[in-house]
Amino acid sequence: MENDNDYFFQKLQGADTVELNPNHLLTLLKVIREKSVTRAAELMNLGQPAISARLRQLNLAVGEPLYRRKGHEVVLTPAGEGLMVYAVALEENMKKAEGYIRRLKGLSAGTLRIGATVTASNYYIPLSLVEFQKKFPGIRISVETAPTHELFRRMTELDLGFVEDPIEEDIPETFQVKKWWKDKIVLIYWKDHPMSEKWQNGVMLEELVDYPIIWREPESGVRKTVEKAIEKKGLRFKLCFEVSGADAVKEAVRAKMGIGFVARRVLEHGNSDLLYCEIDPPRGIEWWINIIEPIDKMKSRATQALVDLCMQMSHKLMDKKVKSEHLKENDMLGNIA
Repeated sequence: MENDNDYFFQKLQGADTVELNPNHLLTLLKVIREKSVTRAAELMNLGQPAISARLRQLNLAVGEPLYRRKGHEVVLTPAGEGLMVYAVALEENMKKAEGYIRRLKGLSAGTLRIGATVTASNYYIPLSLVEFQKKFPGIRISVETAPTHELFRRMTELDLGFVEDPIEEDIPETFQVKKWWKDKIVLIYWKDHPMSEKWQNGVMLEELVDYPIIWREPESGVRKTVEKAIEKKGLRFKLCFEVSGADAVKEAVRAKMGIGFVARRVLEHGNSDLLYCEIDPPRGIEWWINIIEPIDKMKSRATQALVDLCMQMSHKLMDKKVKSEHLKENDMLGNIA
């Protein structure tokens, strides 16, 4: 590759006959990112001579030197730096095209790539995914967990996303938000807490100001939702303890380090020895788990099938929960009478 530019100048007169090849542009992008022809060749499963040939052809197509050697590294010329803007855009569009083609696949084979926050992944989507696999065993499901802002950054590489309120990020233009699972954020505390009897029918946020609180991490949807409710009331809460994940909140409360906020669904997993109550009854603090899905013209049959099943499962479970709560209320009224 040391003589690439010499080769370019020798062939410059024939540059007008060389067409720009997108693969050659992506090859230069890979070489610059890896700072090595050898490393780029390994990642692209090509030999070094093939990489060098592509770069020479790209030089000829552009009619300007695009790179030079600096020690063991390959660096761009000003012309090459300008071309990289289009190389990056080409790479992004290729990813979008690959995603679109993937979404066109049928229901008998293929992979659905799902992105979900930790809360959505652990407590909300498993039942739907199990049912989907029973119906469509040929489709492989891959679930990646990440904070909401990271998922939105990578949505063009995914088929679906599951994130909780509040959504503060811009939605990618080829995706839309579908409200999926309505839940409530509740207060949890240990069984012999001094206020356990008083709180059993609910508690107002302003009553909790002086209590030590176990908080989720800053990017948590539960925390953001509670903080908005606190801000709306003009309250100030102390930041006593901060942990990562709903399970960590439960363990800290179990250890009597403080009280905490979790989604009610979290308490339905396993037999909890903790108590919970509604915040600001009767409405409570409501929130949603949302599905980030492709717009209709970009949605594959497999993606649509999973969305439909998710909606069915959530409606079924929420209807069951409402009926159970009505029965409890009737029992309480009967006992009072």
